[in-house]
Amino acid sequence: MKFRFLLLALTLMLAVPQGAAAANSKIRFGILPVLDTLPLQVAKAEKLFEKNAIEVELIPFSSALERDTALKAGQLDGFFGDLVATFMLIDKGAPMLIATTSYSTTPGQPMFGIVSSPEESGKGLSNLEGASIAISRSTIIEFLLDKIMERNELPKDYFNRVEIKKIPIRLQMLLSDEIDLALLPEPLMSLTRFKGGCIVVTAENLGIPLTVLNLHRRYFEGKGKDYMRFMSAYVEALEMLKKNPETYRDLMAKTCRIPPPLAKDFPIYSFPMPSLPSAEQLNEVQDWMIGHELLEKRIPRDWAVSPIAP
Repeated sequence: MKFRFLLLALTLMLAVPQGAAAANSKIRFGILPVLDTLPLQVAKAEKLFEKNAIEVELIPFSSALERDTALKAGQLDGFFGDLVATFMLIDKGAPMLIATTSYSTTPGQPMFGIVSSPEESGKGLSNLEGASIAISRSTIIEFLLDKIMERNELPKDYFNRVEIKKIPIRLQMLLSDEIDLALLPEPLMSLTRFKGGCIVVTAENLGIPLTVLNLHRRYFEGKGKDYMRFMSAYVEALEMLKKNPETYRDLMAKTCRIPPPLAKDFPIYSFPMPSLPSAEQLNEVQDWMIGHELLEKRIPRDWAVSPIAP
């Protein structure tokens, strides 16, 4: 009898995963191959999630559409995305809350901007009235274009907007002079300049939280222990990136799709410490979405944002 009890106890001990999985199920976190997700990649590579007693699987998607499909199918417990996409998903019933801002427009660190084709290279905004510009409508791209136009006191019809959803096609048409301008993210802005184009204007001075990390509502229940574990690992990753950025150059090149000609010298950005978007920032995005019929009305803050400060 005593032997059977010991055997049962040993079996139960072996059945319980150690470390991260001891108290928590795996967080399946959807990401895209973009610069903003580098801190997450560092946290994974350095086993910081395990260190903080939480198991996180980073699931890469090649497009936001693939990520959204997986999310709607219940295959993700969290995801990285821009604010426009995040609000659209929450509005459609995704049980997610914004956990933290992952990147805000930052002077000296352009993440999005308008770039010109080689044929139009060297022209400033004042010389590009009527130029064709490739964008994707009803997305963060169109939002940023409208904000850039406002900041530079230009009318919305200053450019001839052309819908080209897929970024690779947008870039290809730009470099082949089939389109005059395009609004692109880094590192494609730098690649365009490398290929003979020109960066006309960037979104770096807009003061907008561009992208956020989102987690399922259940991770905020109680005292939000799982949320805090996740954020503790994320903070450690940010600190490691800040202290030794060059250590992660190869990781950045691989996971963030830095083109080989740029990989050696492309800047390793600084990322903000965890914070939540302000009510004013959230309203700015939502009001734009309402104006473009992407939302019927504002989503209440407590339905979209973590109730716990990171």
